[in-house]
Amino acid sequence: MTQPPLAAPDSPIAQIRAFDRVFWLCIFMELMERMAYYGVRLVVPVYMVLGVGDGGPGLDHVQKGTILACWAAMQSWLPTFAGGFSDRYGYKRTIAVSVFLKAGGYFLMSQADGFGSMLIGTQLLAAGTGLFKPGIQGTMAHSIVKSRGAESMGWGLFYQSVNVGAAVSAYIPMYTRDVFGWPSVFLACTAIVLVNLIPLFFYEDPVDERTHGADERSVFALVKESVGNLFTSPVLLGFIFISAGFWFSFHQLFDMLPNYVDDWTDTTVLLRDIGATFGFESYTAAAAAGETISQERLLNVNALMIMFTMFVFAWLSGKLRVLTSTMVGMGIATAAFGLFVFTANVYLVLLGVVVFTVGEMLSSPKRQEYMSSLAPPGKRALFLGYANMPDGIGWVLGSLVAGSTYEEHGDKVNLARAHLATVTDPAAVQAARTWISTVTDRAAQAAGMTPDAAKEWLATQGTSPAALAEIQKKLDAPIAQGLAEVAALPDAALVQRVAELVPRGEVIDHLVASVPSLVDASGAREFLFASYDPGQVWIPFIAISAVSVVGMFFYDRWVQGRAVAARQAA
Repeated sequence: MTQPPLAAPDSPIAQIRAFDRVFWLCIFMELMERMAYYGVRLVVPVYMVLGVGDGGPGLDHVQKGTILACWAAMQSWLPTFAGGFSDRYGYKRTIAVSVFLKAGGYFLMSQADGFGSMLIGTQLLAAGTGLFKPGIQGTMAHSIVKSRGAESMGWGLFYQSVNVGAAVSAYIPMYTRDVFGWPSVFLACTAIVLVNLIPLFFYEDPVDERTHGADERSVFALVKESVGNLFTSPVLLGFIFISAGFWFSFHQLFDMLPNYVDDWTDTTVLLRDIGATFGFESYTAAAAAGETISQERLLNVNALMIMFTMFVFAWLSGKLRVLTSTMVGMGIATAAFGLFVFTANVYLVLLGVVVFTVGEMLSSPKRQEYMSSLAPPGKRALFLGYANMPDGIGWVLGSLVAGSTYEEHGDKVNLARAHLATVTDPAAVQAARTWISTVTDRAAQAAGMTPDAAKEWLATQGTSPAALAEIQKKLDAPIAQGLAEVAALPDAALVQRVAELVPRGEVIDHLVASVPSLVDASGAREFLFASYDPGQVWIPFIAISAVSVVGMFFYDRWVQGRAVAARQAA
């Protein structure tokens, strides 16, 4: 006989102790899965647009946005159908399949050298993530429901485990990338996600206490039910489409802000101030030498804050109605984006991340809690799959908009190229001719060496064979011949053409050489920010998210009205 759920005490510690072994097993699997996922997710927005000469695939922001949109569609919409599969075929099987798909995705990403290979790798990773979500969340729902009154704490702890993994994973790419190169980031995450095969040996599928008998329906019937439930419930559809506007903006903290910080934020200020405040001479020396704090470490404040405080916000949000907490959190997170519009100052960026994180903790975990509360018997994983629909709609559209917007108005290198095309001073002409001469000489000398010797020699010259290959591809001719033709152009055309040819990683230095008044890379960054206002890229995301917050207010009123009418009719 199934035991009735126990009423959880009010104290947060007592609520935490109320959960069973299955709950903590899921927490471990979620922790490992997220550690691998965020080990890649924290750096891939910057990696995808990294120049070929710097070890990246050399994509533009439109290509990056397309890949992220496809990633979002697969990862967020697959659970809509995979939730039904998990209920039907078992959580254990779907979790096992997801682990192998994710491992394959990480491995292919380690070998990616362009748009197509990166797209395939991310799609495998997204498919694995999409299968994993309803399996693990369905198990969590079965476990959490046994501790009545602790639902908010349970989903809050689950969300906290996500960010423990994210916080730890920020240090994986820093170590492996710096020691072994970019491919090692993806290979390390492959190994981490495979660890989740071990807990499955100690895992048994839960049984829904509200149902009797196994589900024997076909795959077609499951898909039909998934779509049918989705489009016949106005409450479900209303929540999905209204909250999608918030997720349109939400993901840009992880997709666009890394590029924004990498391009525009001077993190040496923070490094210097930490050294001066706490007497860390190594920090002060590093700042003086121009060393920076990587964007993944800076933005890791989000995960660290959730890691240490989520249980508090879960307890507090448990005292609010689910939709009230969701709406308040959405409003706070939306306001945070406004801090990025007019400045990229490191302290205001950090403040924006902190404010956003408070809003995230009040709103994001509530999706699962709300969907679980709507689920009929035997449909928990299915309805938890629906929880990813607003995320998917917003993330897909947001990725496409962010890609084109940042490519045109936000990317520092693109803005530098655009400015170089307008400069016709003698210094710019001389910088262009010097660059042509330098590249021609390096290419000629490297051509007379063995590949290994050329690679080693070019590294000492501040370039690489990949950078030369990138230049040659743009010339569509051997370097000596192609650059000779460029050198014969009139001065204005020469400066503009060289601005197009300079490898991505060298554009800012070339801008400084062309406009000596900028002095250095820091001066170039400040000049470009003041001249081209890249903070405007955040405005469409603030506007759409604000509309979503207002829509959630009216949705909440409508849902309450339906509940009152239903009680009166009964």
